Amino acid sequence: MDSYMVDYSFLFEPETDSIPLPQDLSVTSSPVCVGSMSEVERALLELLNGHPPSTPLTRYDICRKPPNSSIPSVLGENLSVIVAAVVFNKSGQVVLIQEAKKRCRGLWYYPAGRLEPNETLVEGAKREFEEETGLTFEPTSLVHVESHLLAGYWMRFTFTGYLTGGELKTPEKADKESIQAGWFSMEQLRSYPHCHIKLRAPDFLPIVEKTITQNSQMPNGRHPPLLPKLHPHHFMCMRIVLVKVINNEFQVLLNMEDTPHFPTVKDAWQADDSLHILSMDAFKTKNYMGPKHILSVEHAGYKTADGICLSIMTDVQTNRELANSSYVWHTVTHPEVRQLIAQRLELGMGIPCP
Repeated sequence: MDSYMVDYSFLFEPETDSIPLPQDLSVTSSPVCVGSMSEVERALLELLNGHPPSTPLTRYDICRKPPNSSIPSVLGENLSVIVAAVVFNKSGQVVLIQEAKKRCRGLWYYPAGRLEPNETLVEGAKREFEEETGLTFEPTSLVHVESHLLAGYWMRFTFTGYLTGGELKTPEKADKESIQAGWFSMEQLRSYPHCHIKLRAPDFLPIVEKTITQNSQMPNGRHPPLLPKLHPHHFMCMRIVLVKVINNEFQVLLNMEDTPHFPTVKDAWQADDSLHILSMDAFKTKNYMGPKHILSVEHAGYKTADGICLSIMTDVQTNRELANSSYVWHTVTHPEVRQLIAQRLELGMGIPCP
């Protein structure tokens, strides 16, 4: 562990979180359903820009659970959310904390902890980071999202960002949150387990590597910064942008019930599961999908709306015929939107879906 005064110069300066909208597609709001076919590409461009519809969802196209067994998501009851952070100093070292919990006391891990009631994902990440490291940081983007179905829904959201202040925790300030914090070089971490560092678990190491790769790429070679939007949802759900590429043409799947919109799945927690359910509803058969990326994350953070909505995008690898009249393929014609779709479909141009 390196023990010297931390230089708080910003390693990652805050970036713009949007891509300029083409002049003829500029929008002032994001309707939950795109009211006419001419608005499809407006809504798609907003999603590609990390901005989901702001109007609350009032209906779902597919329910993963029977209606009588579908209950709202409540933090601490049927939902557990972990917030974590990968933060570097000016020298490119990553901060880790030494655990104080009895079951893993003395082992090192990256700053992470449970989201508390009435707390947003960003607020939780900042609080946990300060409690465990003594430092403060400003999140600039999500870098990793995970989910499991254990005794309820379990999700972990890992942020990156830049240091804003604080004082590195020392053993003299040990508490129930952590014993101390320290800066570690990538050379040290990459030599694990053949080094003196004893980790609680090595599962965070690929996330650190991915964060380095993401931040070392040119802006046009990586996904734009992605922070959660404060939109309330009572249930876990997914909004799916399914793309079909035929003869260099891009088509997106729409559900036409009420007004054209991107399909939504209620009680959704995992991309492969949700895409299978969508395939069976729209095509009545399985489909093979390409890499799956997150376009947006929505979570409000108050008691009556603990649910989380992920907007995801992938491309279908098989040319199945639609078998449900509620769905249609819409051909994307605007060149800027087509270009953004192509970029997002490239491997590494998005945050992989859980």
